[in-house]
Amino acid sequence: MTIEGRYVRNKKTLTDEDQHKLANSCVAIVGCGGLGGYIAEELARIGVGRLVLIDGDRLEVSNLNRQIMATELNIGQWKVEAARDRLRSVNSEVKVEIIKEWFKEEKGPEMFQEVDLVFDALDSLATRVELERVCHSLKLPLVFASIAGWFGQIGVSLPGDFSVLRLFGRGERGVESTWGNPAFTPAVLASLSVAEGVKLLAGRMPALHRAWLQVDLLTMEFERFEINNT
Repeated sequence: MTIEGRYVRNKKTLTDEDQHKLANSCVAIVGCGGLGGYIAEELARIGVGRLVLIDGDRLEVSNLNRQIMATELNIGQWKVEAARDRLRSVNSEVKVEIIKEWFKEEKGPEMFQEVDLVFDALDSLATRVELERVCHSLKLPLVFASIAGWFGQIGVSLPGDFSVLRLFGRGERGVESTWGNPAFTPAVLASLSVAEGVKLLAGRMPALHRAWLQVDLLTMEFERFEINNT
């Protein structure tokens, strides 16, 4: 089903060539919780042609406060299935493939077949490093983000950068379990992630290449830091 004028509001922000590139792109989202769900929703709405959703978890009551795919009617459903169902109602032109399992480094090449860009929406620091390593081996750009309470971080790792390793390589788990997450933090960081991802898909240089952005929504301060790759 083609809906005339679906992307008319993208014009002037995106060129017709940009829109065509998005339509012919494939994006993988690793983690479909609060952060990954918003990322998937925005990519579908902006017109990315194919999405691969990867998550091994089911929806539970505690997800209702922040996960856009969660409703009172689908508690217990696989997150990737809930995401697929919602995205089909948002944009039926987008092909959505789901993988109902946790990301494993050894399965990365199989999961990312014909993928152009990967989004990291994980909460395990060790798994983030593994994901970056796979993206490096496959020469795939990676947009990574993390959230906790009022705070968030976002950056871009192009093949060979190993920005995730430099930032998170010594930890095991993020601070989300300590700080929790309200509804607004994943939405903000997801939007920032998608903005960087759209630039990459359109062939533009992202602003956070070899850098990361620290987001403080309590004080409304955004600070950019360079990542030393030497």
